[in-house]
This record gives sequence, structure tokens and C-alpha cells, in this order.
Amino acid sequence: MTCIQAIAGVFLVAVSRPMLVAPAAQPAASQAAWVLETESFRYRVGPDGRILGFVDKATGQDHVRQTPPAACAHVRVGGKDYAATKVERVGKAPGGGEMIRVGFGDSGVTADLRCTAAGRHAVIEVADATGGAIDELTFIDVPLALKGAPEESFAACALALNLKTNVPELPGPRSRLRATCYPRFGLTGAGAALVAAPTPVFRQALQEAVTAAPDVPHSPLGGPWALDAEINQGSYLFNFTGLTEATADEWIRTARACGMNQIDFHGGGSFRFGDLRFNPKLYPRGKESMKAVIDKLHAAGIKAGLHTYAFFIDKGASYVTPVPDRRLGKDATFTLAADLSAEAGTVPVDESTEKMSTTTGFFVPNSVTLQIDDELIVYAGIDKRAPFAFTQCKRGAYGTQAAAHRKGAAVHHLRECFGLFLPDGDSTLFEEVAAKTAETFNDCGFDMMYLDALDGEGVVAGPEAGWHYGSKFVFEIWKRLKRPALMEMSTFHHHLWYVRSRYVAWDHPNRGHKPFIDLHCAANEESRRMFLPGHLGWWAVLTWTGDPQVRPTFADDVEYLCCKGLGTDTGFSLIGVSPETLKSVPAFARLADITRRYEELRHARTVPESIKARLREPGREYTLVGEAEGGRAFRPVRTVKHTVGRMDGVANVWTVENPFDRQPVKLRIEALWSVGPYDATENPVIADPGQVGAFGPAEASAGVSAALSPSPERTPAGQSCGRFTARNASADRPAAGWASVTRTFSPPLDIKDRKGLGLWVRGDGKGGLLNLQLRSPDHLVAGFADHYLPLDFTGWRYVELVEAEGDRCAQVRWPYSDAAYDLYRENVHYDQVSSLGLWYGGVQAGADLTCHVGPVKALPLVAAKLSNPRITIDGRTIRFPVTMETGSYLELTAPDSCRLYGPKGEPLAEVKLDGPPPELKPGRNRVEFQCEQAGAVEPRVLVTTFAHGGDLSPSF
Repeated sequence: MTCIQAIAGVFLVAVSRPMLVAPAAQPAASQAAWVLETESFRYRVGPDGRILGFVDKATGQDHVRQTPPAACAHVRVGGKDYAATKVERVGKAPGGGEMIRVGFGDSGVTADLRCTAAGRHAVIEVADATGGAIDELTFIDVPLALKGAPEESFAACALALNLKTNVPELPGPRSRLRATCYPRFGLTGAGAALVAAPTPVFRQALQEAVTAAPDVPHSPLGGPWALDAEINQGSYLFNFTGLTEATADEWIRTARACGMNQIDFHGGGSFRFGDLRFNPKLYPRGKESMKAVIDKLHAAGIKAGLHTYAFFIDKGASYVTPVPDRRLGKDATFTLAADLSAEAGTVPVDESTEKMSTTTGFFVPNSVTLQIDDELIVYAGIDKRAPFAFTQCKRGAYGTQAAAHRKGAAVHHLRECFGLFLPDGDSTLFEEVAAKTAETFNDCGFDMMYLDALDGEGVVAGPEAGWHYGSKFVFEIWKRLKRPALMEMSTFHHHLWYVRSRYVAWDHPNRGHKPFIDLHCAANEESRRMFLPGHLGWWAVLTWTGDPQVRPTFADDVEYLCCKGLGTDTGFSLIGVSPETLKSVPAFARLADITRRYEELRHARTVPESIKARLREPGREYTLVGEAEGGRAFRPVRTVKHTVGRMDGVANVWTVENPFDRQPVKLRIEALWSVGPYDATENPVIADPGQVGAFGPAEASAGVSAALSPSPERTPAGQSCGRFTARNASADRPAAGWASVTRTFSPPLDIKDRKGLGLWVRGDGKGGLLNLQLRSPDHLVAGFADHYLPLDFTGWRYVELVEAEGDRCAQVRWPYSDAAYDLYRENVHYDQVSSLGLWYGGVQAGADLTCHVGPVKALPLVAAKLSNPRITIDGRTIRFPVTMETGSYLELTAPDSCRLYGPKGEPLAEVKLDGPPPELKPGRNRVEFQCEQAGAVEPRVLVTTFAHGGDLSPSF
């Protein structure tokens, strides 16, 4: 598994509810019953529990949101919410501060709060709460008129002071200050700090509050100190299995070749999750062998990271086999209904199994494993009607011993996610796994720690308690560390901020690399609002795989990443780069040279801020030219991509805009997959829009109406077709709308041998976008494969759709546009396609769109050959005397530099041109592609043109 960020949002559930207001019948209080004053702010609450003010003392400005008047606290009793209606001073609190008593209407509950001011923060703690069966107590709730924006002059937030307290907002400037506690974790002793100060000194105020809090970690590399730690700005390589004492020197050379100064040791191959047993084939002396490797890295100036799956436990770990630990996490317990022999394949139980499931998957929080005494049993079926039973059982699973069990024995259902078990969150095993993690970090000399799979914290005891158990595990590790660790996790919520050193390491995209990087940079800006450095990994250098959902990364993609990293002072990481791949994948060595040059430049800090500001602009491309000795400079680049063939039904003529001076064209030609003939009898029709009921009812955005109905027309192939209409009745709606209809397949289709789509489409020339979207069942993958067809033509056109969309995703607004992983990373399982969606996108206000869609067929991908590709620009042609095959590409990088490469970036030939390349003039250029078909199928290619501008500034 790679990083599962909060972007996936699988298990993190924060407390979030509408603000409760005091009853309208209560008169507004003019005299405060409670005043909490620090050096920087004054918080006032009336005797009726309403907030009267939250004032910046330096300016006298009140930042509380007054409409509607808000209660300072609320309580939930028996599922019903009650606002604070009475506040009174009780007297001095033992140990200092003041005691405030809060009443909550007719709930019968009163809460005593201990309040203490200290510098630029104040502490509010629950001293007691009585009078009812409390579900939860929100003892702080201050809505502010502030937006939490960096340009505001004043900033405030709430900080949880222990694991009894849940603060849903992340630390940093916020517009609402809240803190909640629960009987489950204890009401008495819950506490939070209100921190507020002028924006320029807000980080220092947070540092003061954290320093004064005894029950949260104080990391010099995390939280409010993270921006000051040089180690947090580093970049790293991933090691999964190859880095040993024997290969350490090779890895050091590889890291230096890429410009990396850190290496992450990912578990699973290097060591086992749960008991952290090192792979004896790689590290024969266990921790001693690993320490020897890390000592070598340290001597070379390279930091080492321990990458675990948090508290999750491998099914081969000592906690599972040969005797399963009784402290493994369980989410259900049944009673054995009869004596069970050691050979029986059915486990009968007394209780209902109606809610149990056999559905599993990497992200699915469910297991098919039972524990009876010291035996684990895996089942494949469930009898959900009495008599209840688990059936098709494999006895003695995971190396345990099959045994007989007596009637009445407890039958436990184990918790699982990511294919791993986990401890009971309230058991000593939970702490034991944390202790082993800290011990391994300490004994081996690691510098960094990545707690992957921590986003599975909701599996421990339910999503509503995930924040507590994820934080508990991290805190248990931290208090056992002998030195500070650079810490990261695969999820993020309030408590993790105290130790978090950098944020937003996303999994690499598989397509749409540049727009994905822009999204990543935007997320990094949010992290800086919390005073955390960002990160632009995990980046994968991809070569041709043959999967139409995966796009190779080329030099311009890597340089785009590096420019954004340099412009934002952000490190990144490379996955899949090792001494072996650097040798075996020729493209890696060329691209490593790019990352090295940029990382050296970033760490040297010699690039002027004026240039960095240009480099970080979304969508703007630049290239680094020159060397340090002779002077380096950045030049802007305009990149234009165009697919030639029957993909999207486009012709082989298009327009390229050059915003710069006249120059010889630079380009790349990629030979893509072709597809088999549409009319081949073996190609199945997977959906026929012309058939009544083939698709479900239409869905659409607000203001848009849509319908799919059979049409009396026929396609040029003589087939039935559907009439797909969309109308946006809003005359002034600012955003373009969308509409969709979906064909669901049950059971899912297996088209793994036919990954291309072929269909006839009749456009109306009115614009808009037709998108054919494939999906797989959610338990397998959350992603989908979009295929775009601009409806800028009239009449019938035969269309072949192959590659999943990536580069244009950001140009269209869909209801799933915020799901970056689904759009850019996750791949559909073609052997299990659960639906085909027809989508209209870009339905402008006032638009009335119609297209006709014929039967959609699944077509096989076919390798193709082409010879003598030719590019003509404004009447001037250049011919490339080569033969290209699917997966190969040709690059013209200068008038005297043209090469043909294979699928792994291996050089195949120096291409001698028969004349100078044509030039791109300033403005619009007509570009045409031609070639000779060298096989039985028509070739398809992707042509990318590059135009370069002048240097941004004098060299540096």
C-alpha cells in the first residue's frame, strides 16, 4: 500500500454539527457572567450562556459572529441537543484559575469548567459534569467572523490538551473554536486551550500553548515548530526490499544521482507489520543488520525513515500464528450453537448473522476470519436465516491449529482492513505494537517515521472514535522515543498536528500528471496555514506499461514537478527508483539528472523569490537551462498535446498557439494502441442507448434537465441509437452544468481483453462534452476511467476511445471533480466493470444540447506500426525516416537532436532529418500529421509540441 491521505477520506469522521443557539425567548445579556482575558484577547459570556464577545485587545475589534447569537457550550443527552442557558461564577478553582458553572436548560445537566489565562492563550477544562446521561459535552463553541485566512490581522484556534478532548478543526487560523468530550473517554479532565493573537505572532502563541500543555507531545520537528526544522525540507527515495548492508553503497550513489538526501524503508518486505520482525534474508542479524545499514547512510549524510502500517498486524506475525493473540481486535462475538469437530466445515452460531458479509477488499473494513479459542477459521459463505452459520470454512487458518470446540464457546469475528488484522484498541496489545515501533526506531537509529494505514483508525472501534485511537497510537509511540522523529501519517486530524512534521504526501497519479501536481500544490498551501511544510511526493517515474489508464512520465512532467517544488520550497519523494531500476530502465537515469539539478538548486537557496513566484504559478511551465558555472536561467514553455487517429474522432489537423517568438518546433510523437475493427462479430455490445431501459434514469446538476430515449434514426452502420439531450434552463448560472445516465452490469462485465470502446456518435456542433465512464465495484476500487469526446462537430462520426482521461479533467466540472485520486490515480478493473455512464459536461447556461449515440462495443487493443511520420506546420513539412511501434516515442529536442526511444526510454536510434524542422511563428499555427501505415491496423499517435520563451531574468 502507498499513502492513503485524508483525500481518500475512508475512516476519518470529525464532529461537525450546526451551531446551537440559545433559546429565542431568552433576553440578550448585556452584563458578562464570565470573562476570560489573556494578553491578547478577551472572551465574554452572558449569564444566559450567550457569547457576548471575542475581542482582539490590540485593536479593540470584536471577532465573534453575532448573528445568530450563539451559546458558549452545548450538551447532548439521550440523542437530544441542549444549548447552554445559564452561566455563573462558582469561585476560585483549586490550583488557580476560576470555576464556571454552565447549565443546559431542562436537560438537568450542569458542567463545572476550570478556566485559566496564560500569556496569549487560555485553558478551559471540565472539572465535573453531572445531572444526566450525557452522550457528549461540547464545552467550547465560539463562532467567529474571521475566515481563518492568512491575510487577516488576527487569528485564533482551539487546541485539544489531551486524548479525552476532540477538536474537529485542525490547528491554525480558524473561524470556529470547538472542543468536545465523551463519557467513553472520560468527561472530567477534558481540556482545550483557546489561542488567539495577531497573525504575525500567532505561531509563537501556539508554541507557548503547546509548551505549557503537559499531556501532548512537544516535538521540535512537528506542529508549531515544523517550519523551522531543516530535515522536514528533505526529499527521499523508497526502499522496499533491496537496501541491505551489501547494497548500501549502491543506494547511496543512487540517492545522490537523484538529488535525494533521505531514504524511506517501507515495511512488508523489509520488515513485517505488527511485530516489526526484520526480513532475515535481508537482515540476518535483525536490528543489528538494519542499524549497520543506517550507519552507512548517516555517514553519507542521508536520513533513514521507518515506514510502518501503524498498528496493523501481518497475518504471518507472531501475534497471529501459530497461536492467535486473544487481544486481537474483534467487532462481533457469537455463541457456538453446537459442539464443533476439528474437521467441520460449518460453524453454527446462536445469534443472527444477518449483518455479516463476505465482501472484502483492500479498503473494505471487513474480514472473513473467526477466532475460537486458539484457532482461526476463514469462511466463504454465511447462512443468514436460522439456523445461523458460517459456511465453507477453512480450519486452522494462518498456521493455527484446527481443534474441536465445545458448544457455548465464544466465536469472535476479527477486525481487518488493508488485508491485515489489528489489536483491540483498549488492550495492552495496542500499546505493545506502539512500543515495538518506538523500540525499532530507537535501536536502529532511524530519523523519520511514516505511519501509513493510520487512516484505518476507524476500524479500531468505529469511525466516530477513530480520532481517539489513531492519536492514542501516535502518542504511545512518541512518549517512548529517545530522540525526536520526523513524523508523517496517512491521515490527518487535530491531535496528529503536535508531532506532524510535513503534510500532504499523496500517492502518485497514473495520468494527468501536471494538473494533479497543481492540485497537490494547492493542498500544500493549506498545510502552510497550519505551519507545516508540504510535500510533493510520492512521485513515480512511469514508463509504458500497456495499460491505457497509465500515462508515462516524460522529462517535461518531471520538470513541472521540480519547478513547483522549487517555487514553493517543497521536497518530494520518488517511488520505484532503485539501483536496479536506474540501470534497467534507461529513462530513469535521464530523469534523475533533472531531479538532481533541481534539488541542488533548491537546497542552495540561490533562486530569487521573484523567479520562484513565477515557477509556482498553476499551469505555467518552465525549463531550467545552463549550468552553475556558466549561469542558469528559467525559460517559459508552452506545451500542446493532440491525439491523431480515430480517438475522439479527430482529424489529423489542429492548431498550436505559440505565445513566444518564432522558433524551430520541438516535439514528441508517441505511438499509441490501436483497436480492432468495430464490426468484428466477436466484439460484444456492452450497452445500446437505443434500447428502452438499457440505461437508468437521468441525473443532472441544478438547473439542468436531461433524458436518454430511443431514436428513430440509425447509425451509418445501420444500428439503433439513443437520443441524449441536456438543457440548462438557467440563463445566468455561472458554472456549466452536467447530466448523466448509467448502464449497470450485474454481474460485472469481464472485458479485460477488450479495453477499447468503439461507437458512432452524431453531434449537433453546439459544444459540450460527451464522457463515457467505466467503473468497477466500489469494494475493488474507488476510481473510474473517463473518456472525453468534444461535441464540436455535426453529423455522424465513428469514435474509438482508448486512453483514460487525465490532462483535461480539471477543465470540466463534474460532481466528482474533487475526487482527485479517482480521477488521476485509481484504475478500473477491466475484468470487473460494474457500469458504463454517459455524461454530458460543460452544459452552459441557456444551452440545449442533443447528440445521438449508437451501440458501445468493447474492442481489443492492437499493437500498430507506422513509418515515416511527417509534421507539417503552415505548409512546411519535416519527415522522420523511422518505423515506430506501439509503446515507442520520438523526441525532437533541437534542430540537430532527434531520437527514437523504446517503451522503457531505451534509445533505439539517432534520427537524421532531411532538413531543418519547420518553425512555429508567433500566434496560431496550423499543424498536420501524416504517416504511412505499416501494418494491418490504422495507427494512433499522440503529438506534443513545445515552444520556449526567453529567460525570465539574468542568470543566477
